[in-house]
Amino acid sequence: MTNPALIDLPAKVRDRDVFHDIEGRVFVVLGYIQPPDRILSFLKYVPDSSGEWVSGDVQYKRMFWGSVTSTIEGMSILPSDYLIEDQHFGTSLLEPPREMVSKYFKPELRLKEILDEGPKDTLEELVHRGATTLHDSLGIPFDCIGVAGSILWKGHDPIRSDINMNIYGFESSWKLHNNYETIIERTEGTRLRELPDWKHAISRVHTRVPIMKSQDLQNLFTRRKALCLDSICIGITPILLPGEVSIQHGSESYASISSEPVTITMDIDSTEFGIFHPAIYEGRSEPLNTIDGERVNRILVYDGAFGGLLKPGDRVEVSGTLQKVIRGDEILYQIMVGTKSGAGKEFIRLCS
Repeated sequence: MTNPALIDLPAKVRDRDVFHDIEGRVFVVLGYIQPPDRILSFLKYVPDSSGEWVSGDVQYKRMFWGSVTSTIEGMSILPSDYLIEDQHFGTSLLEPPREMVSKYFKPELRLKEILDEGPKDTLEELVHRGATTLHDSLGIPFDCIGVAGSILWKGHDPIRSDINMNIYGFESSWKLHNNYETIIERTEGTRLRELPDWKHAISRVHTRVPIMKSQDLQNLFTRRKALCLDSICIGITPILLPGEVSIQHGSESYASISSEPVTITMDIDSTEFGIFHPAIYEGRSEPLNTIDGERVNRILVYDGAFGGLLKPGDRVEVSGTLQKVIRGDEILYQIMVGTKSGAGKEFIRLCS
């Protein structure tokens, strides 16, 4: 099965790109803070004769189900040289060496194939319609749109697979984020995903972060924006281009101060990079005795449930790993949400 999305491994990878290693395992790039010689990622599928996903004549079993726990389980079955003590993040992470990559897929090229040759199944039909809708209603160029997930590497199943798309570039990403209502006004058969549509997503977050109340999750999810084509909702993820990233790997280093999550209140001043992954929310906390009266002025979010939801002027309660950020001669403090050690205890809650 040919796939025109297959390309040579680029010098700089992007969030949510997909690659296979030499054993055929399928990985997804995790975030835009990427080391130069490895790929920070998570394991999504492995070849397995009992698997329900099929690409060509190979069956795959899904390993990642959206939680830190499944990420850790995926790490446990991989070669030891795929794991490294990352000096930027100050913890052990899954970062396969670049030389172990056998296939690399570019989402824009897979979308181009669907647009040029026509869709081959119902999911591809919705991808075609979704991309055309973004282009026609907002003027977003097709080369700033890609199709992600299993559709990208042709491992999707029309019955069980979701539709995931990417929007590339700071400008196009914010244009979409600020204009979902415009799409609905200009395009028949479209609607915004409403709170009842998020019921299962809210339930999943509540299951893995039980400390959060259902009402707090509903308050957050009323802000989440997603497009539905008739009855089918599609996920569209904002992706920074390599030249736009706000934090380069190695430009900072993080040292965790707390072994258990710390809960503080913060006033949010800036969400310029809050819709990307990792999300960055800048603001200020009250002075903390733990850090000699200094304030936390950044939240770095790797848990996708809490990205893209805050606005300047929000006051939030945040629970996460308190970290010292060393940037040259400068020192600041941040809370990271979405760490392995804090799984199930880290969250962001809007204060009334």
